[in-house]
Order: sequence, then C-alpha cells, then structure tokens
Amino acid sequence: MNTIKELRSTTKMSQNGFASYLGIPVANIQHWEQGVTTPPNYLVALISRVMKNDGYISNDLSPMEIDAVRQTQATLALEELQLNQNGISEISRLVKGEITREEFQRGLKEKYQTHEER
Repeated sequence: MNTIKELRSTTKMSQNGFASYLGIPVANIQHWEQGVTTPPNYLVALISRVMKNDGYISNDLSPMEIDAVRQTQATLALEELQLNQNGISEISRLVKGEITREEFQRGLKEKYQTHEER
C-alpha cells in the first residue's frame, strides 16, 4: 500500500478521475501506485493539502508524516508482512491522521507478537 493510493482511495476516484482532479497525467498516478517511481514528499504534501481543503481528508500530511508513512511501508516490506483488510484499514487511518505513527506501530507490534506466539 502506498501514500498516493491511500489518498486516492479516500476520494473513491479511479486513477483517471484522480489524475484529472489533480491536473496531472494518469501515467504519473499509475507509476506512483505501482512503485515504478516515487513522488517527491513536497508533492504528496501538496496533494494532501488540496484534498484537505476539498474535504476528502481531515488533516493534510506534513513532510514528517509522509516520511513516517514511507518508513512504515519500508518496515513492512523488509519484514515481508502480509496485511489483511484490517491492516490496510489501519494504514489508511494513519495516512488520514486519525492515529499517530506510534499508535499504528504499537498496534502492529501487538498483532505481530500475537501471531508469532501461535
């Protein structure tokens, strides 16, 4: 899961619709979501600010929050963790600013330890 895809999913727009909304080529959205390229932090922050202004999200993402999301994504990738729908929902809450990075990581750690104990 990535930041741009999470932001787009809050709008319930298709990739084409989201690209049109932002005024950028759809190929950019596709490449960002597929991990072919990574948008710069300032662009993600700008997109989130526009989305907050338009009422799609409650808090725009600061560069520090964007880094935290990317750090979490890298941690998950390194540990090769598979996320179920609940995990994806928690990442969505993190991106929307509903929970802190620390709350997300604490919940992940608790779930991961519970899984390891089985």
